Amino acid sequence: MKSIKAILATAACIVVAASASAQNFTAAKVGIVEENGVTTLSHPQTTLTIDLVVKKEMIVAGPYARFAQKYLGARAPLTDKMSYSIVNATISAADAAPATTATAFTEGSEVVSLRGTAEEFPKVLPNKTSSTEIPLETAAQNAANTIFKLRKTRIELVSGDVGENVYGAGLKAALDEIDRLEQEYLELFLGKQIVTTSVRTISIVPEQAKTKYIICRFSENTGIEPASNLSALPIVLELVPSGQIPTAGLTLKSERDTRYAVPFRIADNVVCRISDGKSTLVESELPIFQYGKVVEIVNTQKK
Repeated sequence: MKSIKAILATAACIVVAASASAQNFTAAKVGIVEENGVTTLSHPQTTLTIDLVVKKEMIVAGPYARFAQKYLGARAPLTDKMSYSIVNATISAADAAPATTATAFTEGSEVVSLRGTAEEFPKVLPNKTSSTEIPLETAAQNAANTIFKLRKTRIELVSGDVGENVYGAGLKAALDEIDRLEQEYLELFLGKQIVTTSVRTISIVPEQAKTKYIICRFSENTGIEPASNLSALPIVLELVPSGQIPTAGLTLKSERDTRYAVPFRIADNVVCRISDGKSTLVESELPIFQYGKVVEIVNTQKK
């Protein structure tokens, strides 16, 4: 038992020392491992976790969009539009494999930009004050005039030309209400724009004989798609093992060696690259056990 502990301590020291050098490496014991009174079978594997940050931009055209240039001097989208883009990607490695090697997905979203409200446009437009039907352009002109009146009222309140008894919290409340009403009317021309980001997490356990994986697919119209959707752009994970397993400084067991040895798997430093076929989204060098090799490390003392 003392010899085993000495071997483990020696290997640990070597790994720590090597990690500070250019040939850093990760090693883990293979076979029966006893720790804290618990005996387990160790078969070191590396799990890669990829996080894709996807931006979704949704534009909903306003009912008065085609009159925005005429009455407000601003250009507005005339049709609804939704688009997706991958804005960031990260990849990390962990030395614990999940229960399954299948690709797993998790997702969460966050609103990062909002022009207007997320609700639908009101069915009764704010500028409609009677049951009499009026042409759409007339309604748009009335809405634009209301916007100008709200802006004028805001200036008058701030300058003190009107509302001499409105000050403090009352003034702030009045200005906030004017801002809300103006935004509501502007939405009728400029529409609504909502930008959200979501993080799609993909976990995968590489296989020793395989170095390329289509982890998912991507479409500018629908976002992240399953790898089986051939109509979308493939997101490819490419693994490039170095093939140079660092063993300098280790006392390895030879065929003639009679000393007690403990098997360790040394991970290879692998270049992990994720691309969309047009450009590289992220590239990192990570230790992966599946592309490494098992060596037997012996103690300087005989059994």
